[in-house]
Parts: sequence; structure tokens; C-alpha cells
Amino acid sequence: METQHREKVVVVFNPAKVDEDELRELVTAQAPASARVEWVETTPEDSGYAQATAAAQSGASLVLAAGGDGTVRLVASALTGTGVALGVIPAGTGNLLARNLDLPLSLSDSVRRAVHGCDSTIDVCEARLHWADRSNDVMRFVVMAGVGADAQMIEHTDENLKRRVGPLAYIPGVLRALGGGNNVTVTFTFDGQRVAKKRLHTLIIGNCGDVYSNVPLLPHAVPDDGKLDLVAIAPRGIFGWLRIGGDIVVNTLVRLWNRDPRNVDNQMRVPRPPNALTYDKGERVTIEFDSPEVFEVDGDPVGRVRAAEIEIMPGALVVRV
Repeated sequence: METQHREKVVVVFNPAKVDEDELRELVTAQAPASARVEWVETTPEDSGYAQATAAAQSGASLVLAAGGDGTVRLVASALTGTGVALGVIPAGTGNLLARNLDLPLSLSDSVRRAVHGCDSTIDVCEARLHWADRSNDVMRFVVMAGVGADAQMIEHTDENLKRRVGPLAYIPGVLRALGGGNNVTVTFTFDGQRVAKKRLHTLIIGNCGDVYSNVPLLPHAVPDDGKLDLVAIAPRGIFGWLRIGGDIVVNTLVRLWNRDPRNVDNQMRVPRPPNALTYDKGERVTIEFDSPEVFEVDGDPVGRVRAAEIEIMPGALVVRV
């Protein structure tokens, strides 16, 4: 391994998601003998941001995030712009970043890749959120964020059920979320130029495209192209949903045939019927809602927002792949 991989390694782990004894055994077996490995638990009050910030400030060259999407997002947020590498050890239900970067999902394989893989850079999305109570906050995410069915599905999914049955726990939330019509009224501006006001069902903005392995909601999204991708979903009745479902199935098959979105643009199916699916791409998007909407980032609902400004931070995060 390179010299920079032989220094201080910090493992930020969620004790509710991983078996600490097994994780310690695997990391100890894979880490170079010269590496100094430190262990830090997440807490209900801080799911990884403070721990990863302290690790970066103390000279760590690699921080392993072992937990669900929330832990990975917060560790990634803290390491953004530091040059410290993130190693992903996925232990949640969605494992969105690991799936989109084609990282191993098993504990042993993910530890091996996180320690011995190569470093690559990806973009990070930064969102300034305007809450329903008129306060503001800034959050970063690495996969996707949105409102509508996406956020409602997550909000209505039972955490205990997720632990018992895994991804199947999302099915009741999906059915409940899809039951509504185009109830979200939003005005969005892309790169300060293109302005549209739409009534829609779901709005997704992201840096990665797959909501599950090889199932692309943002079929042209590339994690290191310096661009945000957006899809506005506004079906017209049952036939609109059927057409959207058909397009997603076709895009999934294309992705399975050729996994790199940069090589499949001409084969991906895009908006049909008119206005049911609207795709766009840019560096900054501003969205304003007629009434506060539940907003999710990387699989976690974070509250109701009135508006958000989201911009891309090109190549801001080093990830061990």
C-alpha cells in the first residue's frame, strides 16, 4: 500500500448497526501492521459528523464509516474538502452510496475494499434549507435528496420493520406515498436561468442516480461530473405511472448492460408522456414550495422546508473505492 494509507485510521461506527467485535477483528486483520487504528462510536446525539471532524483534525489519513446511510452521509459531510479518504462499510438498509459506487455490501469484503482500495474523488451536494419555522440550515449529501413520494416513503417506513426484513420494509411506505396525486407545487431555477413552476408528485435532485442497485431514478447522473441532476415526476393518472414504470424498467436493463451512465445516454429513455418526467442538469438549483414539504437527504427525512438552494461541490470528497 501507499505510504499515506499506513498512518492513522479512525473507525466511526454505529453500534446499533454493526457487530463491534466482528468489525474489530476484520479491521485488525486488514489494516497494515504500522497503522494506528482508533475507534469511535456514534451516539443518538451525533451520528458521525463530530467524530469524523475530530478524526480529520487529528491527522487521520483514512476514516472508515460503518453504519447506515445517515452515518455515511455525516462522515462524508465532515470529510468534504479535507483530503482525508472515506472508507464505506455499509451496514444499513439502503446503503445508497455503496450501491451507486459499486462497493461491496458484505462486511468482510467492504472492510477489505475500504482499507486496500484506491482513492478517487466524487462530487458533494450542499443544500441551504429554509425550514417551515423560518430558520435556515446547511446540509451536505452525496447521493440524492427530494420531496414527494421519495421523502414520504422514507418518513412512513418503520425502523423496526427495516431491521427485520430489510428493503422489503419500504413497500408499505411506497404504496402510501404513491397514493397521492400531483400535490407538490414548486418553482425551480437552474443555474439562475431556466425557471419553471410545476405541480408534481415527486422532485429528486442528486449526484448519483440509483435508488437501488441498477435502478436509476436519475439515469444520466455521474458522481464525478461536476453536475447536479434533477427529475420532476408528474404522472397523469394510472397510464402516466405505467409509462414511467416502463421507462424505469428499460433504463434498468440498459444500466445492467452497460453500468457507466456516460456511455448509455443515447439508449436511456427520457420524458414520456409529456411532462410526466422532466430531467435537467446543472451546477445550482433553487427550489421554492407553495407550502412546506417533507425533505429527505440520502435516505433520511430531515423536516419540512419552504425552499432550498442546492449546489454541487466538484471533486470535494475522497472515497476509497
